[in-house]
Amino acid sequence: MFDFSGLINAILRKKTDDPVGDLKSATIWVQELPLADVHSAHIEIVRALSSINENKKMPLKERIRVCMYLNEKAQSLQNNLCRDYLASSNDNHAVERSYLPTILAFWDEMAVAYQICIRNFAQSPNTKLWPTLHIITARALHFYAMQAKWAHLRYLPVEGAVWRNLHRLYLFSERENFDKTIIKLFPDSREETSCLSEYLQPMMLYLANPESLQPQQIHQLDQWLDTWAKSLTLENEFRPHRQLYAVNLGDTKPARGLRRNMLGEKYRYWGVGLLVVTIEKTVEQLKAGELPARLGLGEDCRLPHCLELIESVERRWSKKDVKRKHERTPNVKVVHVVQGLSDIIGQLKPGAKIKRKPKGEMIGYQVMGYTVGGTPIDMNEEKDEKLFEPVLEQWIMENESVSGYGVTFNPSGYGGLRIGTLIGLKPEKAPHFLIGVVRRMNKNPTSKTYVGIETLCQSPIPVQLHPLPGSDAPLNDAIDAIYLLEMPQAQIARSLLLPCGNIHLGHLLQLKAQGKTYTVRLQKIIEETDDYCRIAFDVLARHH
Repeated sequence: MFDFSGLINAILRKKTDDPVGDLKSATIWVQELPLADVHSAHIEIVRALSSINENKKMPLKERIRVCMYLNEKAQSLQNNLCRDYLASSNDNHAVERSYLPTILAFWDEMAVAYQICIRNFAQSPNTKLWPTLHIITARALHFYAMQAKWAHLRYLPVEGAVWRNLHRLYLFSERENFDKTIIKLFPDSREETSCLSEYLQPMMLYLANPESLQPQQIHQLDQWLDTWAKSLTLENEFRPHRQLYAVNLGDTKPARGLRRNMLGEKYRYWGVGLLVVTIEKTVEQLKAGELPARLGLGEDCRLPHCLELIESVERRWSKKDVKRKHERTPNVKVVHVVQGLSDIIGQLKPGAKIKRKPKGEMIGYQVMGYTVGGTPIDMNEEKDEKLFEPVLEQWIMENESVSGYGVTFNPSGYGGLRIGTLIGLKPEKAPHFLIGVVRRMNKNPTSKTYVGIETLCQSPIPVQLHPLPGSDAPLNDAIDAIYLLEMPQAQIARSLLLPCGNIHLGHLLQLKAQGKTYTVRLQKIIEETDDYCRIAFDVLARHH
């Protein structure tokens, strides 16, 4: 078994007269790490960083060298863990989901390590370390920005301490007059950056309303901001006609939309004019056929969804769609909720009940990725039929509008809800379920989760889709689907919800519902997830 503890002792071993580690021992330690076990190796690096941060007697020069070296050697490990974790987002049981504590601990320990270096420098300035100070300050900003990003990825609030540290670090770089100095964050970095760009990047990510974006979209947007944030600059003077945002460097809060009362020496202001020009140029090139990767948008940028995301965040940043289409009004009531296309279809069918489970298993209804109301049962016993009726999740409706609902719930167990999740929602005493999609989510580890749901249909109808008689259509069997009636007041056209597999746009199908049969043609896909497709369609004929 690899002796991790021995390597820790090596990097932190005491000299005869100086209880510190040094760069040489750090080099030996990293070279001996078992890189085949990336996660275990990274855990040990985090532990080493924690020990270094607790060592108050290490000289500043050696502390900086050791921290930078470990950072650069650990960066590929951290990137691998982050990539694998994000790739496993749809598999709640994947081993990669266990990487999260290590990922977060690395961001935290690395940020603290650099902050200690900066604090020691401020107490005893050393001009020989001045060029390095620019880099470690930018890295500290970067690692606190990563903490904010990874809170967004999990729809959690960013801690006030993270915003406070970002403000203080930027203010330090500004006062020392190197906030705009161009540097490379790491030796192998493709992009150049500055403390200003590293500071504005988490501010702009927050202002993009990440609570309404999917994790992969948040990750993509953050990568684009590596370049886009360079189009922004901060100003000390209040100029409301050219500025949209402001931040108080003495506060524990992120940037906000500019208001008249945001005055004071700690305030900084900025507009997005040049950023919008940069984005609009990118959009023009994409529409002209340029490949996203050649525009620096990454290999994962796929059209048209990538283009839709770019245009959406540009509208948010430029405040072109800041107002709700329909105002919400308070209306507190209990609502029953079911998640996912197949379970919603099951709820829409008359007399739907959950099938009996084998002896000893749990009965209950699968909502939010776990069984609700589960109790062991013995199939040899006679049970009341009511035991086998669905046990639905109960949430609280807080407000509603023509086009949506705001609901809250107290999470228990694992919550698998995501942006884009299809929701069946039935208020108490309502005759049937309505259909909606999760568009916004805010979690709180100690209290309620808030979910914003866009309504797609108030009166959904379960239907079946069949191939036309005698046709060679790819549909071999009937497919259960949901017909969503038009909602003119919310400007939502009629559509069909159905599984995405075996969908061929333009094909003719028979739609059967409520004893009637229609010939329909599938048109464009309006929305697509792993669970469902929402598709526009035409009715070509009605059959008697």
